[in-house]
Amino acid sequence: MTDQPKNQPSSAGTPAVTEEFNSPDFQFVLKALLAVYQPFLERQLSLANNLQELETQAESHPPNCADELALANEIFGKFFSEKVALRMLPEAARQQLGPVENWRWCLTHLRCCFTFGWLVCRAPRTFRAWSYYLYQYWLCVRQTLGAPVSMPPTEADRADFRTLVEALAAAYKPYLTDQMASVEFPAGIPDEVINGTINCLEGEAEPCEIFGRLLTPNVAQALLGNEAFATHSKEANFWFCRCWCLCAICFGCCLARARSLVDVVWCLVYLFRCLGDCFQPIRCDLTAPTGCTEEQPGLVAGALAVEIDGTATGALFDHYTLEWRTVEGQACSDNTGWQDGGTGLISYPGGGATGTVPVSSGTLGWLNTTFLTAGSYEVRLSVYTSTGQLACQQCIQFALFKRMVWIDHVANAPVAAPPGPFVGTAQIVNPSDNSVVPVGCCVSVSGSAWVGDCQNRQIQCVDLRAAVGFQVGPEDPSFLSTLPLYTIPLEPAGPICYTDPSPQVQLQKEAQWNELFERDLIDTWVQETIDFLGHTCTVYVLEGSCFESDTMLPTGVLDSTNCPDPHHRCRSGKYTLLLDVTDTLNNHYYDTQQVWFDNKPISAEFAGLQGLPSCTDLHLGLNGQFLPPGAPCNQPWPINLMGIAFDEYIDETDPTPPSNNFDYYSLWVTRQGGPTYSIPITPSLSPPMFGPNPLQGTQRVGDPGFRCEPLPAAAGCPPPPPPPSKFYNLLTQLDLRIFDEVCSASLAAPFAPPAGFALDRGACCGYSFQLYAQDKTWDDAGPGQCHQVWTAPWAVCICNDLPVAGSVALPK
Repeated sequence: MTDQPKNQPSSAGTPAVTEEFNSPDFQFVLKALLAVYQPFLERQLSLANNLQELETQAESHPPNCADELALANEIFGKFFSEKVALRMLPEAARQQLGPVENWRWCLTHLRCCFTFGWLVCRAPRTFRAWSYYLYQYWLCVRQTLGAPVSMPPTEADRADFRTLVEALAAAYKPYLTDQMASVEFPAGIPDEVINGTINCLEGEAEPCEIFGRLLTPNVAQALLGNEAFATHSKEANFWFCRCWCLCAICFGCCLARARSLVDVVWCLVYLFRCLGDCFQPIRCDLTAPTGCTEEQPGLVAGALAVEIDGTATGALFDHYTLEWRTVEGQACSDNTGWQDGGTGLISYPGGGATGTVPVSSGTLGWLNTTFLTAGSYEVRLSVYTSTGQLACQQCIQFALFKRMVWIDHVANAPVAAPPGPFVGTAQIVNPSDNSVVPVGCCVSVSGSAWVGDCQNRQIQCVDLRAAVGFQVGPEDPSFLSTLPLYTIPLEPAGPICYTDPSPQVQLQKEAQWNELFERDLIDTWVQETIDFLGHTCTVYVLEGSCFESDTMLPTGVLDSTNCPDPHHRCRSGKYTLLLDVTDTLNNHYYDTQQVWFDNKPISAEFAGLQGLPSCTDLHLGLNGQFLPPGAPCNQPWPINLMGIAFDEYIDETDPTPPSNNFDYYSLWVTRQGGPTYSIPITPSLSPPMFGPNPLQGTQRVGDPGFRCEPLPAAAGCPPPPPPPSKFYNLLTQLDLRIFDEVCSASLAAPFAPPAGFALDRGACCGYSFQLYAQDKTWDDAGPGQCHQVWTAPWAVCICNDLPVAGSVALPK
C-alpha cells in the first residue's frame, strides 16, 4: 500500500487536533476558504427561500459538464491565490523553497490539481468518467503552463493522453482488484463490520491512493508536455511540486465529499499535514521479511513470493529500489552479489522498474521466490532524491521457508496460465486452444509437494483427496470450512509420509534439485537417478501412477436435499482435488484444483442405408431406385446413412462445453480385398457443406435410448425424468457415384474414391461400413483415448448393374 496522504481520514478514526487550530497560517487559509464558500452557500439559501426561482433555474439549467467545470474554476480560482498558497506552507518550507519566482510555474497549475480532485470525487465515478476528468485536468495543466493542447489534438498530443489513460488504468486496477476480492470472498466482512473494523470511513483514502499511483514521475512528461518537462524537471523544487499537487488533488477530493463546514475544516487540516510531510527528511526502513518467512501464493501473479514492507519517503524523494542476494556475511553497503528488478524477481506497487511513490509503513514490493531455494537471503532498500543522490540505505535478512505445494497438470493437461495453479478457479485446459478439458479413466495428478526448511520445519506427509463439486480455493476465507467435503481418497493407501528414520534418506528427499522436479502426486516414493538442471542426482520422487477415476469416484451421489444428484452421475461432473502437505510441526499447506471428470461411455451404432431393407443387396441400376433418372455423372446420387453417434452430457442439465464433451464421429466403407474410402460428413451434397474437417461430424446424432446411471426414484424427491426413446438419425449423405467406375472419375476430393474402390459396370462386390466416435476426454494417454468406440462392420453386397457403353440405357 502506498503512503496514505494526511489530508484524508483513515478508517481508524479521526486524530485529535491542537496545533493546526492555533496556527495563524491555518486561520488565514481557513478564512480564505470560507470566504469562497460563503457566496455559494448564500445563493443556495436564497434559492431555498424562493421555490419559484429554484424551479426556474432547475428547468433552464439541468446538470451539465460545462456548469460543473465552471463551478470548480470559480471555487478554486478565488481560493488559491499566491498569498494563500504561501500561508499553506510551513515557515521552514518557505525558506527552503526560496523566492517564489523560482517556482511560480508550479503555483500556476496547482489550481488544476485542486479542481481535478474535486471533480472526480463529487460523485461515484466509473473508470471511464475518471478518464474524462483526467482529460480536463490535462487540458488545464497544459493551458496554465503556456502550451495549450491543439484542437483537434495533434498526434503527439493524442499519444500523450493515451499514456495518461494507460497510467490511470494501472493506478486504478489495484482498487478494482481489491473490490472484486471483497465481492468474491465476502465471508469475513460481517465480522469486520460487527467488530468495528469496517466503519463509515471505510474507503475514504482509496481515491488518494489512486492519485498517488497515477502521479508518478514516469507520467510527468505526458502531463506537462515535452518542453515544460525538459525545463522544469531539472529544477531542485520539481519534487515538491509533485508532492504539493498530490496533496491538492486529495484536498479537492475531500472537499467534494464534505457534508458540512466541519468536514471542510478537517479537509484543510489534512492538507496542512500532507504539505508538512512533503518536507520531512528522507527516511528508509525495512520491517519485513524477517526470521523464518513463508513464501506465499497470490502476492505476484502465477508465482510464490514474499512481501517486502517498510518506509521510503521524505523531502526530495524521487524513487527507491529493492535488491536481494544470498546471505554471505557482507556489509549492507557492499555491492557484491546484489540482484535487482532486472532479474524479473522484484516487483513494485503500480508496476515499473523502481518504486516511484513514497511509502510509509507499507508495502514496498515483492520478491518472487518461486525458483529460489530454501536458505538465508538479504534484501536492500535504497532511496534516491530528485537530484539522483542516494539518500539512505537499509538491509534486512530472513530465512526462506519454501511451500511448493501446487497441482499443475491433471491427465497431462496443464492448468490454464494465466492465471496459473495458485488461482483456485483456474481450469485444466488444452494448451493448443485453451479450451477446458474434461478428464477421465486413468488420470495422473502432477505438480509439486515439498515444504521446508527453517526452524527445523520439514516435510512430513502428502495427501491427495477430492470433493464433489467446485469448491473454493485455499485463499478464500471460507476454505477451512469446506475441508470435511474432501472425502474421496485419490491415494487409496492414505497419506504418503516420511517414516524412514535415516537422516541421509531425509536429505535425499529434500535435496534442493528435487524441489522443482515435477512428479505425480500418487503412489509411493522411489529412488531415481536423474539429470536435473545440470546435476546428476540420486533423489526420491513419487512413482508415476494414475487414479482410476472410472472405478474409484463414487456413484449414487446425492445433492444437498439428499436426493439423487443429476449433476454427478456415472462418476462424472465437477470435482475439486485437494493437495494437503504437512510439515513436522503439523502445519498444513494446501492447493486445490477444479476438474471436470467424464466417465460416461460414448455410444455408436450404424443402422445402414436408408431405404435399403436389411439383408438386401444394393443394385445401382435396378429400376434406378436410388439414382436420379438416367444416372447422369454430373449429378449426385445421394443416399442417407443412418445411425447413432452419441455422448451424454457430463452434467445432463448443461448442454454447453465442457459438459457437452462430444468430439466427432467418422465413417468408412471398405471394399472386400480392396481400399477404404473415408466418407465425407455433409448434410447436403449439392453444394457440399462441411465443418472444419470434412471427414468428421462434430454434432451428436440420434439417441441410444438409455443412460449409464439412471436416476432412481427416491422417497420425498422429484420423480426422475423418463428414459429417452432410441432413435436413429442422419449421419451423412453418401454419393453412390463412388461405386461406379465410370462416374467416380468426375468426383473431386474429398468425394473422389481411391483407385480400385469403384466397380466396373456389370460387377458386384462386398463392402463393409464402420462408424467411429470419440469424445474430448483426456486421460494419461492424451485426448480422445479414454472414450472411443468402433461399430462392428456392416456388410452389404453392391452390384453395379448400370449399362455399359453401347448397351441399352436405363429406362426413365
